[in-house]
Amino acid sequence: MLRFVWKAVDLNGILRRGVWEEEGITEVQTRLRKEGYFPVWVRAKRTWKSIRFPLGATFQWTFFARRLAILLEAGIPLLQALEIITFHGKKLTMEQELWKSVKQRVESGSDLSEALSVINPSPNSFVLAMIKAGEYSGTLAKVLSEVADELEQEQELHKKIKAALAYPLLLSCGVVIVLYVLSVWVLPMYEKLFLNIGSTDLPMVTKVIFASGQKLPVLLWCMLGLVAIFMLVLRFSNPDDWKFRLERLLERLPIIGKVYRLRDLVQFSRMLGRLIAAGIPLLEALRLTAGTLRGPMMQELTNQLVLSVRQGKRMAPLLRASHLFPKEGAEMIAVAEETGQLERILNHVNQLFRQELEDQLTHLLRMIEPTLILALAGLIGLVASGVMIPIFDLSSHLE
Repeated sequence: MLRFVWKAVDLNGILRRGVWEEEGITEVQTRLRKEGYFPVWVRAKRTWKSIRFPLGATFQWTFFARRLAILLEAGIPLLQALEIITFHGKKLTMEQELWKSVKQRVESGSDLSEALSVINPSPNSFVLAMIKAGEYSGTLAKVLSEVADELEQEQELHKKIKAALAYPLLLSCGVVIVLYVLSVWVLPMYEKLFLNIGSTDLPMVTKVIFASGQKLPVLLWCMLGLVAIFMLVLRFSNPDDWKFRLERLLERLPIIGKVYRLRDLVQFSRMLGRLIAAGIPLLEALRLTAGTLRGPMMQELTNQLVLSVRQGKRMAPLLRASHLFPKEGAEMIAVAEETGQLERILNHVNQLFRQELEDQLTHLLRMIEPTLILALAGLIGLVASGVMIPIFDLSSHLE
């Protein structure tokens, strides 16, 4: 019996999670359907090997899909292509051992999608669904190439978001470090100097700066401790949902929250369009898309769409009523549902959201960067003026 982590949608469109012990992933999916759930993804529970070797990263699956697609397009059979990927001498790396286990499962009669779903860690539901669609339609090589393109676009998008958020975070850390250095080493030195020369009548600004400098290190350490305790409690009290809860907190932030919401809109339109283009029915494509989304708000909206489509309704009215989905995107999808061109229109919606996301990232950098620089410069200037005013007064008395 193995432990499997699963995510599924119930009859009311609510996303559920759990951990079950079964003999294999097929048994978990069968059990979920018997209990009235629609599986989004099922994965083997992580082990020490998956922590040491996180193959679930986007780069690893992009590399695998791209190499396998090239070999299949060259006319090489699937088993021989897997053999080429794993053949690198006597000593195999952990990655090659994983591909070898996939090859062995395919040799025993399993489909490629089924063999990939059992390994730990397995790819996300989008990759598995696309590969399964490629197997059923006989276009596995083309689908794998599309999967690699999609994962590369997703990786590029994540890099842009991280780069946009990394610089403000770095400047914020710089502000904290400067404050700590000033309060621990610089300000006590000047305060001791003024006490030694008998200068007791200090300006109010200088007194406030010295008093703040004495309390600031304790305050900074307390804040750091609270953040660390919060992250540890969040991590260990909710081992399966802590990232979900953290995403919910980030989505509520004023500026960064909009970036995260736009990221989910881009991923929703891109994934749904790709799955529909691969021949997957709309209802199943929505369920699989819900499993790839990170933001809780967008996941909730997608689950509502699943329930609405299952009842035979269109998506456009629900998207129009949502405060999360932009109105212009909802109107484009309404036209797509009327004309039967959902796949093509979703690509245009994706381009629209992607452009808005890039504009938001540029605006974020232009707004936060000068603000933090001015704050740092003003802070240093305030401390310098508070220290230099008594020195100027002292020099004038000496003259």
